[in-house]
Amino acid sequence: RERVIRIFPNRESVYRLVGAVLIEIDEKWMSGRKYLDMAEYWQWQKTKEQGVRSVNQEAPAIKRVG
Repeated sequence: RERVIRIFPNRESVYRLVGAVLIEIDEKWMSGRKYLDMAEYWQWQKTKEQGVRSVNQEAPAIKRVG
């Protein structure tokens, strides 16, 4: 109806149309192609955390004099 007449009968019909479009977009995002491979990121994060732990364990404790 909107394409033919270019009006909406009431405000609720606009909400329904916008809601339907948003649901469709959300479904495309959820089932769509992944652009980033998060497995590689999580592996990098894990090695980074292990590196920080090993540096903290190897560093001598600094004592405050005063």
